Amino acid sequence: MSDLTMYLTNGVVMGIIYALSALGVSLVVGIMNVINFAHGEIYVLAGYFSALFSVSLGIPPLVAIPMAVAGVFLFALVVEWAFIRHTYGNEMKSLIITFIFSIVLQNAYLLVFGPYPKKPPNWVGGASHVFGMFFYSNQRLLSMLAAVGIIAGFFLLLHKTWFGRVMRAVSMDREVSAMMGINPTRVNQISFGIGCALAAMAGVILTPIFPVTPTVSVGVSLTAFVVVVLGGMGSFVGCVAGGLILGIVENLGAAYVASDYKHVFGFIILITVLLLRPVGLFGQKRL
Repeated sequence: MSDLTMYLTNGVVMGIIYALSALGVSLVVGIMNVINFAHGEIYVLAGYFSALFSVSLGIPPLVAIPMAVAGVFLFALVVEWAFIRHTYGNEMKSLIITFIFSIVLQNAYLLVFGPYPKKPPNWVGGASHVFGMFFYSNQRLLSMLAAVGIIAGFFLLLHKTWFGRVMRAVSMDREVSAMMGINPTRVNQISFGIGCALAAMAGVILTPIFPVTPTVSVGVSLTAFVVVVLGGMGSFVGCVAGGLILGIVENLGAAYVASDYKHVFGFIILITVLLLRPVGLFGQKRL
């Protein structure tokens, strides 16, 4: 029983962080109608920034983490202005641009950082006795709490702030929003920055646990897209639910079936859900 509880706990921890990363994909798709194939590379960039600031420059992790996220946010604003903005209205063009950008970033990371894993120091050490049944890493527990706090902050931004209402208005009807005095281009730029910042936050949270390499980005992107499709395109609540389901299924499958096929279980549950509900768990049918 203690083993099952431990696997479920680990699934919840990973699922929450999966959800955090996937929210960035869902936000960019929902606001901009852009599928960002470079999402995983943004995650990796934040991990490299965090390791660079913490290890090479000796900056304390509590300072290095927001610096890494801020750096990624500013980088994303420039990327949107230079590459993405000119593709609006042409989804295939934006898809091709972000795909090429992902390849360029992977090779840039290989050139600058090399092929070897990089990681910042852990935020905390030791382990806690969870439920009086097993010991679990304090780093992972703190990572989950950080992810929960960020997700809660995102939902507050979306539903309780002026800019959140503006983002939702642009996602519903861009033309009417422009007639009401909203600048959709500026909203797109900031939304892209926030979406990349969410990926960056997942990156700085997970990098102390799973070091980054240039090729890690492929798995990160695939996982994020699986979560988004599983939960339902455009549904932020679906992202959270999809992340939790994927995290739990992967960990139980790895524990009780075969760890080598960990990611296969996620695709099996995705295919099963889409066969029963093609729009995903929380997706809405479009007329």
